[in-house]
Formats: sequence, structure tokens, C-alpha cells
Amino acid sequence: MNLFSFFLVSLPEEITRMGSLNSWIMITAAVFLWITFVRFGIIARRYEMVLRKKTEWQFIIIAPSGVLVYAILQLLSVFQGNLKMPVNTGRIAYSLFFLSGILSLLGALRFRRVVSPRRGGSR
Repeated sequence: MNLFSFFLVSLPEEITRMGSLNSWIMITAAVFLWITFVRFGIIARRYEMVLRKKTEWQFIIIAPSGVLVYAILQLLSVFQGNLKMPVNTGRIAYSLFFLSGILSLLGALRFRRVVSPRRGGSR
């Protein structure tokens, strides 16, 4: 019986610690993802200068800003001591994350269209 009460007392602290660790890992991953897309935009800018074709590198740099906003909202939630974001904040953060992902995909596909060779010869 004493062992059972030990698990009841220590379990919430362990869950809190793991939830906080997961939040920190998610924040770090979101920041790294944002940095990756910004670097991708810088590469697109260099391609534009070299190829003299419009790569829309500004769009590629601005598109992942929702990922950064998500990381900031998650960070604020962690500092407030929450395991999860509040419902309204979570909806905003996840919506911005999703929209940012779609816009980043569109930017990457536009960039791919510019740098990939044309099939069927030059026109």
C-alpha cells in the first residue's frame, strides 16, 4: 500500500517534468525549422542574383513567420506554467503553424519551378 501511494505522489511531478521537456523540445524544433526556411530564402536570393530570374525570395523568408509565432506562444505558455497552451491560444498557434507550412510549401514549389531545367529544350 505504501508503494502505491508513492506512485500517486510522484506521478504528477514526473508528468509535469515530461510535459515541460516536450514543450521545450517543440519550441527548439520550431525555431530550428524557422531558421532553416530563412536560410532557404537566403539561398533563393543568391540564386536570383546569379540566374537573374525572379525567385520570390522575400516570400520564402516571410512565409515561415507563423512557425516563429507558434514557438513564441508555446514559450509563453511554458513560462506561465501550463503543460498545454490554452484552447484559444492553441487554435491561433496551430492555425498559424499550418498556414505557414502551406505558404512555405508554395514558396518552395515556386523556387523549384525557377531552378529546375525546362523539359523539351529551350524556348
